Amino acid sequence: MNTPEVTLQVLPEYQLKLNFPNGSKATIDMKRRIQAVRFGRLSSPELFCTARLVGSEVVWGTGAHSIRASISELLDAMQLD
Repeated sequence: MNTPEVTLQVLPEYQLKLNFPNGSKATIDMKRRIQAVRFGRLSSPELFCTARLVGSEVVWGTGAHSIRASISELLDAMQLD
């Protein structure tokens, strides 16, 4: 039996949409965050579009230069907007 998982959709204008197994959805606007050092490299639309879920993290890029953020971190940041 497969367990439902969180799914991720990359939206235009540096937004991410998370869909949770219970039917909840969250849209995270990253436009302001890409101005910060932590997520600055994500200002490249090509890199931003590589977002994928790995366990409980959103990961952009590959290898040693990937950028990672936990779903919890992104949801907490969304609360501050």
